[in-house]
Amino acid sequence: MALRLQTDPAPESPDEKRAELTEHLAELRTRLIRACLYCAVGMVVMYVFSNPIYKILAAPILSALKHASLKNGFPAGGFIVTSFTDAFFLKLQISMVGGLVIAAPFILFELWGFIAPALTPSEKRAVTLVAPMSIVLFMAGVGCAYLILPMAVGWFLSYLADIPGAMLFQNPLTYVVFVIKLMLVFGVLFQLPVLLTFLGKIGLITSAMMIKYWRHIAVGLFTTAMVVAPSNDPGTMLALAVPLTLLFFVSILLVKWVEPKTTGS
Repeated sequence: MALRLQTDPAPESPDEKRAELTEHLAELRTRLIRACLYCAVGMVVMYVFSNPIYKILAAPILSALKHASLKNGFPAGGFIVTSFTDAFFLKLQISMVGGLVIAAPFILFELWGFIAPALTPSEKRAVTLVAPMSIVLFMAGVGCAYLILPMAVGWFLSYLADIPGAMLFQNPLTYVVFVIKLMLVFGVLFQLPVLLTFLGKIGLITSAMMIKYWRHIAVGLFTTAMVVAPSNDPGTMLALAVPLTLLFFVSILLVKWVEPKTTGS
């Protein structure tokens, strides 16, 4: 009869498993409370600075409207408020979105602290590599969206000249929602190198695979830009698709750098 080795781990009892689950839930609750506090503080900060932030967001459409007015000869127009609640909800929306952006790094830190013990060493190294790159790329996407915003607005304003005597009175709340959508789409899609690098680090894709199917992927990226671009104008689609394609080719180098090396190489 085989003897049990002294080094064999003893099976966990139901009470131990229950205690471990309780500890995990308590930790999750604590980290969620911290995340909510980070969001609340970020929203308060953004509420204080909502006026200068709104001026920055409104600058592209005011500039494009002035340019289109001089070029096509129609009155410049401007913003209009149709409800006494619009001004408050505009500040509230800027505060909420801006607060989430400010709190995002701290929330990610709490998320990392919760899931890190369950990751393998390889997965931990992959996350440590791509996390800083993710923040930089998101900000780059937001910056790119802001830069092409006058072009997108100008493209739509060019059709205003087809209506005799037309004057644009834009609802500021609708405009801010449009800007936030545009920046969010650019920021999220600019995470492409992060996703591909992580997949390459854990061995799900290889640089050779990416090189082999680059034409198919490029077509897919252009199609994605056509579908998800909030403005649906040709300029914005190209301004999104071209950087995405360039980021894909940069991702090939990153994946080649981090992908697991074969024994024979």
